[in-house]
Amino acid sequence: MVNALTNNKWESIPKENLQLGAETFAYETGLYETFRTLNHHPVFLEPHLDRLFNSAKLTQLKIEYTQQEIWEMIQEIIEKSPNPNQRVRILAVPKKLILYTSSLELSHLIYKGVSVITVETNRVHPEIKTTDYRTCLTAWKSANDSRCFEAILMDKNGILFEGSRSNIFWIINKKLFTRKRDVLPGITRQTIINRSSFPVEFGILKKSGISKIDECFLTNSGSGIIPV
Repeated sequence: MVNALTNNKWESIPKENLQLGAETFAYETGLYETFRTLNHHPVFLEPHLDRLFNSAKLTQLKIEYTQQEIWEMIQEIIEKSPNPNQRVRILAVPKKLILYTSSLELSHLIYKGVSVITVETNRVHPEIKTTDYRTCLTAWKSANDSRCFEAILMDKNGILFEGSRSNIFWIINKKLFTRKRDVLPGITRQTIINRSSFPVEFGILKKSGISKIDECFLTNSGSGIIPV
């Protein structure tokens, strides 16, 4: 069971009901955000909330609480956990807002470099973190079955878009590239674009062109920057 704040009231929810993309997931229509804490402080919470409310506007999902009210709920669940470094999830579904945390278990080996696979598939609305997660979960399971960290989604022409749980960057001749559109506007991705010491350009990377790049890395809010 998972201790969660549902509409600002504590309740216990079966863990399997909160597993995105699984058959047991109880909330197929909705949105979600995931971020981490560092020493009990939420990391980049404001842009995560901004993205949540923007997605709600695009999908016409009514969120019954203000950003400030959600911020206060998040502080409550973070402080309740003894673990200073947590993974926090917000689920916004019709007539419900569910907040819960889990321990942030990261292997430091990933920062030495990870392996990835490519999967030919696409997300219908890549700009929105929807709870309809089956496409990404299926791709990630393929990566896991291949003992890889991540699956990179690509179209039938071999154009790479993003990871099932991450954004992708690549470097050519000391220039940093990432896709401009048709990908999730990741919070860590945007932070890198804003703060990079390298010139940043938007581009297209094909599977056939991987051998021509100098470096590649993934980003997400839980793990940060992961070299490939």
